[in-house]
Amino acid sequence: MSVRRALLSYYEIPAADPDGLAAFFRAVFGWESHAVPWDGPRYLRLMAPADSRPPGGGILERARGGERLVDRLTVNVDIAGETLDETLARVVAHGGTVTLPPTVIGEFGSYARFLDPEGNSFGLWRQQGDGG
Repeated sequence: MSVRRALLSYYEIPAADPDGLAAFFRAVFGWESHAVPWDGPRYLRLMAPADSRPPGGGILERARGGERLVDRLTVNVDIAGETLDETLARVVAHGGTVTLPPTVIGEFGSYARFLDPEGNSFGLWRQQGDGG
């Protein structure tokens, strides 16, 4: 008997201007991208740094303040070596919009959220105690 599995593996970001959005992520996070050759619409593969941790996920209650933190499907990015304010300054400088300024989450760390220039939702997480 086989065991059912469903692993989180990948994300895709819709964009009217894939090259412009790739330039945004390069400017904000330093992520490179490359075109994937195929017969469909333009597709760029984002090259974020490798991480030994598997992708995770969570479900946040919309009531009791949860809707203030996450109101739609959101891709989260861990930030280290700088403050969330520094990252958000680049987001704004390159056409993104801050939707939640840095917010302390208990004793765990800080969270912020922004929309990229195409309106996709991203969260920024910074672990408490990071030296940046």
